[in-house]
Amino acid sequence: MTTGAALAFSAELKNLAAIRHFVQETAATLQADPNALHDVILAVDEMAANVMVHGYQGGPGTVEVEVRPEGSALVVCLRDHAPPFDPTLHPMPDVTLPLDERPVGGLGVYLTRMLMDEVTYRVTPQGGNELTLVKKAILPNTKEQTHEPHG
Repeated sequence: MTTGAALAFSAELKNLAAIRHFVQETAATLQADPNALHDVILAVDEMAANVMVHGYQGGPGTVEVEVRPEGSALVVCLRDHAPPFDPTLHPMPDVTLPLDERPVGGLGVYLTRMLMDEVTYRVTPQGGNELTLVKKAILPNTKEQTHEPHG
């Protein structure tokens, strides 16, 4: 089984399809559950788009995407050098309000937090942003594969 992969992309919206493809292909090599993978790809797409549009504000920059296994969980880290922004501190929108009363924006962060099992943020030692998205029980558990069934 592979250990994952990382790739840097230019922070341009046209690269979102390439980022989605990279996550999908890397997760497939890890034997990720294709049904659960949809949530991961949607969350990565939302967060990468936020970095490009709000972080870099359309200016030059890069978004590094790392996909790796941790037990039966799939972990995706997004790293960038845009101004610091912690989406885990972003207030949750009131989705009970009628659509015409809701403020614009904020739904991508909300959606990501709903789709993923864990969303964590840290400032890297180099001063950049690192957002870690975790989807549990999406990969075959390698420990279970190495033991004989009991019974």
